[in-house]
Amino acid sequence: MTRLEGPLADPQSGAWIAARLAQAGTVSGTVPQGYAAYARIFHPIRAQLLDWRPDGPVTVESRNMRWEELAEARGTVAHPLMQWSAILAGYRNPVWNERGWHYEDPLVGALPAGTLAEVVRLLAAHTQPPGRCLAGLWDGWGWVTGAGETSAVSAGGPAPQEALPLPGYAAADRVPRLELPARDYLLFTGDLAVFADPGWQERNGWDPLQSPNLLWPQDAAWFLASEIDFDSTLVGGSVELITDLLQAGTFEAMAVPLDGDLTRLGDLRNETPD
Repeated sequence: MTRLEGPLADPQSGAWIAARLAQAGTVSGTVPQGYAAYARIFHPIRAQLLDWRPDGPVTVESRNMRWEELAEARGTVAHPLMQWSAILAGYRNPVWNERGWHYEDPLVGALPAGTLAEVVRLLAAHTQPPGRCLAGLWDGWGWVTGAGETSAVSAGGPAPQEALPLPGYAAADRVPRLELPARDYLLFTGDLAVFADPGWQERNGWDPLQSPNLLWPQDAAWFLASEIDFDSTLVGGSVELITDLLQAGTFEAMAVPLDGDLTRLGDLRNETPD
């Protein structure tokens, strides 16, 4: 199944979440309390070594880089609660005629599609058949409200160039939201395998860079959250699931404590820039 169903007219399937959330900005304020273990998945970095010609910069080398690798290169400390600006240690990307590495900021508020697909394959092994799940989408994205420039896709195919309130769902402004502290979400349902299928965003009218902000199976055996202000994704679940995520090797993940502070002030092992 390559399509999601929704947005759902009844968001009560997510009503249990609010009571299990703690202080905003922490692990337990993002993923509900009550899971045996928690992991933080770091959104990948794209690094480019730049040199210069008379007409501008040229890329000598381009590759993905892990946060841990960047911290080592910058002389900072890689740890579960590290923050992007802190491990950069004030690094300034090269400007005209300066040879050096340019680091693209990791994606904020969404898990990149390739990483999501890898994570979903592991989540599926810890999801009871038939693998149905619920996906929450923050309703404040510009492409959802029509404030952005992303083109829309209607339920029957490509839509005109003007944006709809939510691509494919003209009545989305009247659909009830799942109301959580400081965030409201539209809910969708579908097979977990949807998110491992290349091109699922286009088929479902989502922005091509967007992933679900919330994702969980019907039995809530695990919970994934890509908070809109975070450049990493959190997962709560069984010890076995979290161990699988930490040992995957295809993406960077670390175990985090339930009360871990993930705000820019939470990195107590590196100096946070003013």
